[in-house]
Amino acid sequence: MRPKYIHLPKLEEGNPVNKLRESFNRKNEAILYHHDPVGIVFIGDSITDYWDLEGYFQLNNQKRIINRGIGNDRTQFVKHRFEADAIQLQPDWIVLSIGINNTKPLDLDQSESNQQKIKTQILSDIESMINQAKTNHINIAVTSLTSTNRPHLEGFKVRSVLVKHINESIHQLCQKHQITFIDYYTPMTLTKDGIDYLKPELTDDGLHPHVLGYDIMANVIENTFQNQYEIKRKSNA
Repeated sequence: MRPKYIHLPKLEEGNPVNKLRESFNRKNEAILYHHDPVGIVFIGDSITDYWDLEGYFQLNNQKRIINRGIGNDRTQFVKHRFEADAIQLQPDWIVLSIGINNTKPLDLDQSESNQQKIKTQILSDIESMINQAKTNHINIAVTSLTSTNRPHLEGFKVRSVLVKHINESIHQLCQKHQITFIDYYTPMTLTKDGIDYLKPELTDDGLHPHVLGYDIMANVIENTFQNQYEIKRKSNA
């Protein structure tokens, strides 16, 4: 017999998150059907999607690590799918990493009002997901946004400053809710002439980390979860 589960329909035509909706629906159903124990769900955008999590980590409790990242995702769309792609899988932990794509409108409008609108949306959506996890008695950790290195874009400098402020607010939000904050930003960022850049040796396109960037992120995860959860880096020897 098929399990009862949340089967999300696609959003409006052209929405970038639609591309993995049917895949995730089927995978979520299979996890529930097989009663697979889930250790951690990583949920977010392409930075999560592109990360070969099972190639980097192992759980000593033999539970599964699930990747629910979607390219071009934003906080409001993750919030829409949060129950289906994270909560219903009943993991021990959720790692939420989302927000950088919300800043895309800065390339057309760098006004203070637009910056505030973006920041408010990100923080409101993240807090909503924190509360949802807590209501369901699931541990949740929230990551910083990563810096970018795309100075050719119109909104780059404004984005750099805004991302730093958003990260400070995410950290404060985590303190408020007494949950874990994961800081990718600090070890991956280079400051030059007062502007923060994603270190060029960690990325090919100025946004997505390659294997050296993911190495740093994996170290941050392992160090942050030390004494909280049995997640270990796999050796790359």
